[in-house]
Amino acid sequence: MSSLFSVVLFAALAVPQAPAPTPSKKTAAVPPASAATAPSDSSQRMSERSGMGPGKAIWATSVEDAIQRAAREDKFAFFEFVKKECGNCQRMDSLLYPALDFEALLVPMVPVKLSLESPEGKEFAGRYGIDAAPAILITTPEGRLVFLMNGFFNQGDFFRHANADVESYRKFARQIESQDIAKLSAKEALDTGNELYRRFDPQAALPRLKRAVTATGAPASQREDALELLAAVQLELGQPATSRETIQRLLATTKDRERRERGELFRAQIPLAENRPAEALSLFRKFQKEHPTSPHISRVNELVHGLEERVKTP
Repeated sequence: MSSLFSVVLFAALAVPQAPAPTPSKKTAAVPPASAATAPSDSSQRMSERSGMGPGKAIWATSVEDAIQRAAREDKFAFFEFVKKECGNCQRMDSLLYPALDFEALLVPMVPVKLSLESPEGKEFAGRYGIDAAPAILITTPEGRLVFLMNGFFNQGDFFRHANADVESYRKFARQIESQDIAKLSAKEALDTGNELYRRFDPQAALPRLKRAVTATGAPASQREDALELLAAVQLELGQPATSRETIQRLLATTKDRERRERGELFRAQIPLAENRPAEALSLFRKFQKEHPTSPHISRVNELVHGLEERVKTP
């Protein structure tokens, strides 16, 4: 769990240029019609309703089109991110498109090709940590992560991992659908809540993490894991006040030094979601004073510098 919390912590600790409550990763995956990613020429050609594209599939014309069709047809959404003059993108297409395995892979999916150089494509890709082409992303219509490949090595590697991850997700989805959350053990609630959050679905993670906190019989370390992750999920869903209550509850009970440091840092960044940089700065300075030898201190120093510039220049 500690590796996940480190990612959560320092992803959230970035000082935003225009502070606002962090949107849900689940709902953010579906852009409004005005923000739909414009397809490349090749994507437009592939998505003509009069004929099939690569993989003998009808390719969508935009992110919104892919998501809406995937929802109607009960399929996954398949996103291919490319750039102009990207030799590896062309190599990937030349190897994947003619393959029968590609045709089989796309049967339960609605594919779309997106330019990573367009503002909309770059923004959508960034929600899943994609910053280079080629990349392949497969999600549910709601935005839950099924498969992600950054870069391309070879045809066999792609199909092996894509098929394995799709099958793994289907198994996980069946587990989620069969759960009675109120009856879950603390461990199963924590494990599935953690997995849902990793798959960019904090909304579904929320009730499971609440159950993990309240279920009887869990060891203290497990309950603290649940509290730590619950606070991150609540902030992700735009609930800073509730997130603050949760992290304060953790700080009031934990005797783990490393967890306390993470909790204090997490608490310090909550005011950023409420557009209160001066309060965040005060809390980060407090951390500097109380934990000068923390392994996080260099990052905190950078954040303090950035906040000082921001506070003095509204």
